[in-house]
Amino acid sequence: MSFSLRSFSSLVQTAIVTAQAHCGKKLTLEIGTPGRAMIESVSALGLWLQYALMQILCRTRLATSVGADCDSFVGDFGMTRLPGVKSLGSVTMTCFSYDNVSAVVRPGVTVRTASALTFQVVIDRTHECWSTDTGGYVRPVGMPSLTVPVEALSEGIQGNVAIGAISLMGTSVAGIDIVTNLKAFANGSDRETDAQLRQRFPLWLASKASASRSAVENSIAETQNNLSYAVFDGQTANGVTRAGYFTVVVDDGSDHVPEQVIQRVYTSVEANKALGVGFTVQRPVILTVDISMTVLIASDGDVEAARVALTRALSADIKAAQIGASYPFSRLSYVAYVGAGVPVLSVTHILLNGRQDDIPAQASQSLFPGTISVQIVQEG
Repeated sequence: MSFSLRSFSSLVQTAIVTAQAHCGKKLTLEIGTPGRAMIESVSALGLWLQYALMQILCRTRLATSVGADCDSFVGDFGMTRLPGVKSLGSVTMTCFSYDNVSAVVRPGVTVRTASALTFQVVIDRTHECWSTDTGGYVRPVGMPSLTVPVEALSEGIQGNVAIGAISLMGTSVAGIDIVTNLKAFANGSDRETDAQLRQRFPLWLASKASASRSAVENSIAETQNNLSYAVFDGQTANGVTRAGYFTVVVDDGSDHVPEQVIQRVYTSVEANKALGVGFTVQRPVILTVDISMTVLIASDGDVEAARVALTRALSADIKAAQIGASYPFSRLSYVAYVGAGVPVLSVTHILLNGRQDDIPAQASQSLFPGTISVQIVQEG
């Protein structure tokens, strides 16, 4: 439904015309006269009432609410917005004199990037170098390096750092000289947006019917903000058909979902599944996707900007694929034309994992961007 809104000048003009139409004599309503002043004051009040009415109407519907009003709307039903997720990964700490000295890296030790983004070492009691006696990770004499899990101190996508970005020790540790991250961090996310909250609200309501598929999916979705998932009903983890059993596959955007995320999802699903029904929660089978192509652009196009934009677009498109889904070879040329940021004349020599063929759908499969090689050629 559309509203017929009026501006201040429209309200004043309408009031003048209406007043003159109902008066047998000509009214003096020029600017500065008492009559004009009264009409303008009433029109200003009408404009404020119109604004207040629109604000009220926006706040009565989730689709038009924003920010705190979204939180208030869903809060009346007992639902809350999901917070951001801290980026989690691993760093490798190295000692130059490893033949002469050992090291103990305890939880809480900090490392950081050159831009002062700080991470801290966290506990992983299943780690092969974890020592209960020392309360930390032990690098014995003779071992040159030690890889330990770390977590960003703050939530958000700013914790998703590139390979080698973590290069400084925030806390001095005897027996450790340098630090780096050999893999990029990709599982941090910002707090749930208004659009994401609106999308999750119907699923949250449907989950109130416990033990349903919606209840299981909602219990996964509300674990943290950046999870993609798939529920395979009647299947075991190895794909065997089994009645009264289901398998949950979760992915947080990294190439290895942390064990604590798997445990949190398991606990959440356990609280909502039906009594007597078995299930398991597992990581996806990661398939690394390598892409190469040659793109021809106009002679006045920016080669480096097109290459960066297209590389990011291809990477994002691969990550957006659902768990278990296929990836069509023909989609690469489409992404090249729309994602380069400059007019594209042609796309040739396209390879997807070294072939010119689709990636078939596989249960529990999650696609992860690998080497993306884009050669940009200018016309002429």
